[in-house]
Amino acid sequence: MALRLGQALGRGARRAFSVSGIAALVLTICYQVVFVGSFNTVVVNRLPPSVQPDDVGTIGFTLPLSTEVAAALGLGALLLGIGVFLVTARLLTRDLPALSSLPGGLFTRRLGPAFLSAVVVSVVLAVVIPLGFALLFVPGLFLTVSLQFALFAVAVEDSGPIDALRRSWELASGNRWRLLALVVLFGVLGGLGGAVGSVFAFVSPSVGQLASLVINSVLVILMYGILADSFVQLRGEPAPSTNSLG
Repeated sequence: MALRLGQALGRGARRAFSVSGIAALVLTICYQVVFVGSFNTVVVNRLPPSVQPDDVGTIGFTLPLSTEVAAALGLGALLLGIGVFLVTARLLTRDLPALSSLPGGLFTRRLGPAFLSAVVVSVVLAVVIPLGFALLFVPGLFLTVSLQFALFAVAVEDSGPIDALRRSWELASGNRWRLLALVVLFGVLGGLGGAVGSVFAFVSPSVGQLASLVINSVLVILMYGILADSFVQLRGEPAPSTNSLG
């Protein structure tokens, strides 16, 4: 089935700015703030005493935690991010009229097995895609385009890691040029978001970092909405209903 880019962009934006999209946005901002704050705290706590306070302030916002607690919290937030994506994928791939509801089943259904599969897929992607870029730019792009639906397959179709990677490859087949256009668009949006967020750094590094997190989170949810609509289109099937996920 051919991907209709115009529909993916228009309907994807509607998905992102729905009640479900806003709920996903709040979850995304929360886990990113905790993760970045924890990371900054670990970095600041590990700095030698000779570092000046002004230099510490350029790192960004921190949390009043010890190094050990901040490291554990940061790891927990990183894992939470995977769970947030699973929930986001389930929320945004439903029929458009259903996006105004937040059924509890979307947050709990087979979350344990799905989480474990998502962790494995995330590790594979974190190794394979950078390796493709390291070998040559084109293989990296090809893998990025071909495997970008793997986590959606885990979240929505309850696929295991191998099946999810295979499913994403299958969905991308015949549509890789269109999907590449989306990857390029996402890269441009990410660059614009970073540029806008950096303006707030003139107020203070902490304010700039927090502003960047919020702006980038909005863009991430928009990207997820577009990918969710693309996923639904390429499946060639109706999105799962609220009842079936409840």
